[in-house]
Amino acid sequence: MKKSIQKPKDAVVAITYQCNSQCIMCGIWKKKEIPLIQPEDFLFLPTSLVDLNISGGEPFLRADLADFVIKAKERCPKVNIIISTNGFATTLIVEQMKKILKIDPEIGVAVSIDGMEEVHNQVRRIENGFNKAMATIAELKKIGVKKIKIGFTIADYNYAELKKVYELSRELGVELSLSLVHSSENFFSQENKIDKQQEIIKQLEWLMREELITWDPKKWARAYYTFGMIQYVKTGKRILPDYSGQSSIFIDPNCDVYPSDISSNKIGTIKNKFIISNPATVTEGWMICTARPAIKKHWAQAIFWILKNKFLK
Repeated sequence: MKKSIQKPKDAVVAITYQCNSQCIMCGIWKKKEIPLIQPEDFLFLPTSLVDLNISGGEPFLRADLADFVIKAKERCPKVNIIISTNGFATTLIVEQMKKILKIDPEIGVAVSIDGMEEVHNQVRRIENGFNKAMATIAELKKIGVKKIKIGFTIADYNYAELKKVYELSRELGVELSLSLVHSSENFFSQENKIDKQQEIIKQLEWLMREELITWDPKKWARAYYTFGMIQYVKTGKRILPDYSGQSSIFIDPNCDVYPSDISSNKIGTIKNKFIISNPATVTEGWMICTARPAIKKHWAQAIFWILKNKFLK
């Protein structure tokens, strides 16, 4: 089979499937651990990367997490790195981040918050999980983490919490990173359905308007991303082409490369080399890791939408 050369800009890498929570929308915690990716494997990441999300499972459960960051920066010196966490192991996360900040003080952390206290605890199925995540955010601020995000995944069971979590992000002075619940046999090992489309759309439209009324161009871009999510909930189709497997990739703990974390189609590897050996079979979805490259490619379309909806309405 003919091998193709790709230069992805965006990558999500799950360095472990081990997890210390049992979230209702995710079955990663049920997985038997497959052979673990090693920090040295990051020396075969594509050098074209601009954005790298180190994820899991719970990546802070890897005692060698800082070594992954070292190798990533060695391979891609200018890459923007964010580490995703559920925020439950506060002491462990803070100690790891103290080491990581010495490597790169610009590295960010995204802490999952899927609702206020009661709802978040129900979604994550961890007792006192909300307070643990909030304590992590507070401690990360204390040690000087500059880029902190709240990651909110909207679904049937928590759509009514979006406004509250958005206000929480404002109070804390951190960015809200929005996701829509997706299904994946490979990654989540679970099917997630959206039955309350109209309720979710109503909440997303509110958020879109909130971002547009500001004078922050970054929030205008997030409003466009939210608009794309609204259209995806309505139609099941993306407003922009999907470049998964080309501009963005997902890498699992076995070093296998997939177009995205909702795809089950293995397309390559970073074990001893980075290579895409199979054509990508795109699985429709609208996530920041696959939307961001598309928005950058079709920036004129995004700007026109912003001008129309910000200034002409």
